[in-house]
Amino acid sequence: MKLALARPLDHPLCRAVAEAGWEPVPYYITVQEFTHATPPMALDSVSALLVLSPAAAKAVKAWVTKSMDVVVQGEGTEQSLGLEFVNATRLRRPRQATAESLWDMLQQAYPEGGEFVLARGERSRQYIEAAAKGTVWRLHPWITHREVPTKPEPTLPSVDALLALSPLQAEYMAGTPGDLLRFAWGDRAAKAFEASGVEVHGVCE
Repeated sequence: MKLALARPLDHPLCRAVAEAGWEPVPYYITVQEFTHATPPMALDSVSALLVLSPAAAKAVKAWVTKSMDVVVQGEGTEQSLGLEFVNATRLRRPRQATAESLWDMLQQAYPEGGEFVLARGERSRQYIEAAAKGTVWRLHPWITHREVPTKPEPTLPSVDALLALSPLQAEYMAGTPGDLLRFAWGDRAAKAFEASGVEVHGVCE
């Protein structure tokens, strides 16, 4: 079974697909476009920098210093920071690569709260911001990138299934011809498939 998804073969997600007995096939129906925005506040004055995705990690690399606390959502995000930063930085990563797990770990690691800059994409579901609202964990969003359709649209390789990692990917994958299985990364991607009139064959949390 060949599964198309927007990740390189050495990414942890592709390794998980291979370990499950499927063949991962990189397919970038969308790409990340950097905003080149500056941080909302001085990073040397915050308790930690929170980084939610590999794209956000690539965008903030130039701002990371050896003395900075950095909290990443998952292994892929950690890898995107680069070994030179991971080895030199006070870095934390939750056991599960979810915003919920990151929020839980943030409360445990910084029980007194503080000021945190949150590096994320434009269309993030904003779970952590909603959870932290009105608490002592004060989050300052830093919109580092946005997702846009790849131009020109890439040719779909010969695969048996598609995995949409975002609602925008699901919107474009919904129009892909052929009798393919369609999987969604999270409820928002699943709803985007359904809104396009396409059956979702599975939802990955």
